[in-house]
Formats: sequence, structure tokens, C-alpha cells
Amino acid sequence: MRKKVFLASMLAALSSAAPTFSTPAAAGEGQTFRMIVQEPRFMDPNLVDDGGVAIQTQLFEPLAKIQNDGTLVYLQANSIERSSDGLTWTVKLKPENKWSNGEPVTAKDWEYSLKRILDPSIASGNAQFLTEIKGAKAYNSGETKDASAVHIKAVDDFTLVIETERVAPSFLAKLALPYITPVPQAVVAQWGERWTLPEHIVSNGPYKLVARVNDQSIEMNVNSFYAGKKPTIDTIRMTVASGDICEAQLRAYEAEEIDFATCIPIQDIQRVRQDATLAKELITNLDSGTWWVQYDNSHAPWDNKDVRHALSLAIDRNALSSVISDGTAAVANTIVPPGIPGANEDDAIKGNVETARELLAKAGYPNGAGFPPFTLTVRDSASQPIVAQLLQQMWSENLGINATINVMELKAFAAWVNARKNAPYDMITALWVSDYADPENWYGDLITDDYRNSHFRNEDFASLIKQAKVATDETQRIETYRQANKIFEEQQPMSALYRETSLWLVKPYVKNLRPDTTLRLYPIRDTEIVR
Repeated sequence: MRKKVFLASMLAALSSAAPTFSTPAAAGEGQTFRMIVQEPRFMDPNLVDDGGVAIQTQLFEPLAKIQNDGTLVYLQANSIERSSDGLTWTVKLKPENKWSNGEPVTAKDWEYSLKRILDPSIASGNAQFLTEIKGAKAYNSGETKDASAVHIKAVDDFTLVIETERVAPSFLAKLALPYITPVPQAVVAQWGERWTLPEHIVSNGPYKLVARVNDQSIEMNVNSFYAGKKPTIDTIRMTVASGDICEAQLRAYEAEEIDFATCIPIQDIQRVRQDATLAKELITNLDSGTWWVQYDNSHAPWDNKDVRHALSLAIDRNALSSVISDGTAAVANTIVPPGIPGANEDDAIKGNVETARELLAKAGYPNGAGFPPFTLTVRDSASQPIVAQLLQQMWSENLGINATINVMELKAFAAWVNARKNAPYDMITALWVSDYADPENWYGDLITDDYRNSHFRNEDFASLIKQAKVATDETQRIETYRQANKIFEEQQPMSALYRETSLWLVKPYVKNLRPDTTLRLYPIRDTEIVR
């Protein structure tokens, strides 16, 4: 499964070509929005990954989207209905939807596109979001080469019917992902891999691609055939970063060459905060990602809940978050972040350092006496060596126990964690960021499927998750996850540390630029420039 685990990689250095910038449009010339992006690996929306989805969001539109408050908003769909047995999904498309060449977007386009995502010959990472469809796994794995075995069917021009292998209430959230969009079958057939070139590409979103110079620039204009709310901004002009994208954005932003920056170099954060002008233009977004310390729950002393509680309560999260990324991190008291249905920060275990000492003594280690040597293993990136040193200090001072720190290179760390399935360890720090806005992505994919090898086992928790995964009543489903969350936090197989945030700089004349905090996106359709 694609995981946005190592978010720093999204800000990786790119080519060394010097960026060029446009000047703002003068009054009467139409509105132009200027920004800096990474060079995308793919312009094909069926292949797009994290690095390119911010670009594709402007060009291609999914059936629906889930807003930050959890509400569903239809985009290309008029409705998405699930059958009473929970196995059949009927999508009614808006008949007014058009491609940027004026042709209608039909259910046949959607059938072709969803099956294309699953086609093993294009090796799309987005196939993972569609494997609950009946026949999808067999087709995607190559077990069958017959695409008609996948239960996706256009029953008329604007009705799409999808059958799933099992009751899958989270499937709606996956259909609302920006990775799940249509492509024009005739255009793809005519031009093959060259169909995404500006002279050939056809899109269904609010903008259309009009120019692209690899490693240099991307330009989009309004799609005049777009049936949704018309954008106010006529042109989006993207410069591809050279070197570190955060540094490139800040330089250009301060030089009045772009209107919006999606990140700030750590070494410049305090300067920006202290600058009279920049401080007013700084926006902090709380992202849907949590860092935690994870114990190997399969062996002593970590199989003792009192020990896990003690270590968690001995952590000063305010002090920790004030240091990480120059104070941009937010305190996390629970693993699953606010905004994910079922999450509740009131479920956090209660207590303080004195409580922690009492619990450690109860577990048989008064003042840390007799506590076995243990190792905290972390990656060499994303501030984790600093996090490890702070935890080491807090546990030593507050509990009298001493951790050894093992710092590993990023790829080696990932391989080492994956190898812990049947090999004991003590603890690691880890991160999870939402793939899609549904509790199953946390309670199922992360915890029940044991993605990080925590070896957490609890029958009551597992039973509740099993019920929630097949629930057809949405209210009951969320309440079941709520009960599971309470058990999970009380058991404390992982101890939350802090939440990810992103820092934006937005010019004061830019209005209505709203983030998707789950997926770290910024649709520009509703954005305006008011001078």
C-alpha cells in the first residue's frame, strides 16, 4: 500500500535548472495564480502519486470529495447509493459533465478508467484503492486477463454500477479520492503514452493543461466546458523548483514572484514569524498525520500495560512539540487525529509524571530499579534523532530508566521495521498519515493489519473492528469505531507524540485558498485574487 510515511521525500531536491517566474497579470488581463511545484512523475491521473496529485487536482475531478469536517460533496456525481446488502454501489453522473474538448463524460469513460487503474500493465499504485471491487484483485494480480471479470458496468450513459466482494463502507471514501478520476478512452487510444502532452490532453476538471516544459514550467487555463462552479482565476502558472522546493518557494515569495508557498525551510521559520509582514501571511494547517512511539507488545516488559502507560505519561508532549520542526508540531494525546470519525481525544489516558512512577512501581520497577536495558530505534530523518534524545532524557529523569538510541538510514530503517514481523525489538518511532478520510484507514489498515509490526492483540478491539468493517448502518459503524478507539487508547500499544502541521505563506490578495488537510491538497477552483 502506498503510504505517506516519509513525507520529507515529497520535498526532495529536483533538477538544477534555474527557475523562471512570470510577472503578475495587470488589471483587465485576467487573474493569474503563480506558484512553485515539484516536477511530477506522472501527468496521467490514473498513475499519479503524492508528488503530482496537487497538479492533477486542478485538471481532473473525481466523483465526490470529503471535506475537512467529514461531509461528502458531490462533484462529477449526482449521487452514489449503496444497496441494502451493502454490496452494490450505483453512481449517477451529472449529464452536464464535459471533457475539455466539449465531449460528454459518460459512465463508459468511468468504467474504462477504473478498469485501467486496475490493469497490471500500467502498474498504477492507485489500484490499491479499488481492490474491494469484485474481480479486481484477480485482474490486478494477473490471475485473469479478462477486464470484463471486474464488476464495474456502465448500464447507461450516466449510470455506473460497481459490485464489491464484501460489505465495504469505506469504499465511498476511496471513490472520493483525487487519485480516482476518469480519462478519455478515445484520446488515450489515439495517442498512447503521449496523450498527456499539452497538445493532446483532455481533462474533466476546472482547468486544462495548455503548456508544459519538463523541469521548468506548467501552465493551465480555465476549462470552458467545465460544468461545475467556474473558477475566478483564469490561469495557473507553475514553476518547477530547482533544488530544495521550500527554499525556492520562500525566495520567490519574498521576491513577489509567486502568490503562495506550501512550505518554509526549518531554518527560516523563526525569521518568518518575526517578520512584521510575513507573520501576517503565515498560515498553520493541522494535517492528518500522527507521530508516535511504538512498543513491541509481544514480549516483556512491553506486554505489560502499566509499563506502556508509565512511559506514555512520562512524556512532556508540550516540550516535545515546541522543539520539533522549530515549534511547528502540534501536541498529540491520541493516535487517531481529530476529524477522523471515531477518534476522540478525551480517550487519552489521564495522569502525570507521579502517576507514571506509581504505574512503573506497580509493574515491578520502583524508580526504574530492575528495568531491563532497551533500545529506541529511529530513522535518521524528520527530526527523529532529536525526538529520540528528548524521550531518552524524559524517561531517565522521570522514571529512572535508560534507553539506548539506534539511528538508522531511512531505507535501512524501513527494511528493518518490515523484518520485525517475527523478530523481537523494543520500540520505534513511526508516522501514519491518512490515505483516505475514513476510520478504516487507521483502525484497520494501520492497527488491525499491524502495518508497523506492533504485535498488538486484543480480542475486544479486534471484534469491534470486524463489526465496523461490515456495518451497513453508518451511525452504528462510527459508534463501533468510537468504542474501539477507547479500548485502543486504554491499552496504549503506541503512545502518541505529536501531529504534523504544514506552514503556508499566502499573499493577502489571495482569498478562499482552502487546504484539504487529510490529503495536503489545495484546489484552486474557488480561489480568488482580490487586489
